[in-house]
Amino acid sequence: MSAPIVAPEPRRNADGTTTVTTSDAGDVRFLCPSWCTVQHGYRNPPAKAEITHNSEPVWALADTPEHGPTSMVEVGLIQWPYSDRPQVFLSIETDDGHIEVGPTGAYRIAKALQAQADHILVMVGRLEAIRAGEGQ
Repeated sequence: MSAPIVAPEPRRNADGTTTVTTSDAGDVRFLCPSWCTVQHGYRNPPAKAEITHNSEPVWALADTPEHGPTSMVEVGLIQWPYSDRPQVFLSIETDDGHIEVGPTGAYRIAKALQAQADHILVMVGRLEAIRAGEGQ
């Protein structure tokens, strides 16, 4: 049985660039955008097109008395600069996993979340009325 392939650690260069050894293009040297917070370590040597820039994900968090802190939605920036889609996308966690969307998709998701928040507030009013003994 052979040992698993392990990618070499990325190298930080004196000029601020990073070098990643890829499976198809050898060493690839690049400068990360200011928002990129990943270390560019990969389990296996990535193909050049799989090199990914990611921002630190931000979760929508709520601290409830019943369950304590709970996370609901993760959002961050993502880019595959050497792929056939080199634009920056918004990465959003959904029930189907992570999806990547551009500005139009991001606005639509934000509007849907705003509508859901409005619905939750309406439901809170109903919950409070039910608990107060009204409308049972």
